[in-house]
Amino acid sequence: MGIREWSTYHPKVTFGVVSVCVVVAITAIVVQVMANRRQYPLKAPDSYFTIDDGKTFFVASSDNYPPFEYKGQQAVHAYVFECSGKRFVGYMERYNDSVRQMLAAGKPLTADMVRFGREMKKPGSTVWVKTGDLATEATVANVTCPDGTGTPEAVEP
Repeated sequence: MGIREWSTYHPKVTFGVVSVCVVVAITAIVVQVMANRRQYPLKAPDSYFTIDDGKTFFVASSDNYPPFEYKGQQAVHAYVFECSGKRFVGYMERYNDSVRQMLAAGKPLTADMVRFGREMKKPGSTVWVKTGDLATEATVANVTCPDGTGTPEAVEP
């Protein structure tokens, strides 16, 4: 008795075997498709921060809203650039007190908070400039290489 004859006499068993084969094939296809899909990060990316007015910088999670406490000092966001292989802080940024209090209370970050609730300054400067005026922001965010040659490139952690 061949397979064809046996399957004719045992239709329930034949149906079961074919069903299992179909399920295994579909599972294999789904696993292959899911393995090749793009993975999205589950945590916030890292950013640079500084506690000493841009002389040095460190990497921490972007979940920290500056200024925040780090090793007993206030840490602010540092925008790091590179010229001729040397990295340096081009300017720093923090949220003003009212926005920082709202974020600490659990309120979500809004576009107005980002636009008008930040302060920026260059390393060595004593004055924090309020954001909201593009011309003023541009003076702080205009970064040049320390040696005056070349174009600085932004660096991400």
